[in-house]
Amino acid sequence: MSSLDDVFEQMRLFRKALLEFNEEVRGSAAGLAKAHDEVGGLWRDEAASRYRQAYEPLAQSLDTYLRDGAPRFERFLENKIGQLERYLNGG
Repeated sequence: MSSLDDVFEQMRLFRKALLEFNEEVRGSAAGLAKAHDEVGGLWRDEAASRYRQAYEPLAQSLDTYLRDGAPRFERFLENKIGQLERYLNGG
C-alpha cells in the first residue's frame, strides 16, 4: 500500500504529464488547423467533402477539450494536490 507521500508525488508527476500532454495537443491542433486552412481552398471535389466531414468533428472535439476539459482537469489536479499538501504539512 502506498503512503500519502507516494500518492502526493504520483499526483505531481501526473499533473506534469497532463500539462505536457495538453501542450502537445495544443501544438498538434494548431498545426492541423493551419494545414487544413492551407489546403482547404485547393481541394473542391468529393474527396474534399468526405475529408471535411471527418475533420470538422475532430477539430470541434479538440477545441472543446482544449477550451473546457483541459483547464478543468488541470484545476482539479491543482486543487487535489493543494489539499493533500496542506494535509501532509498539517495545515
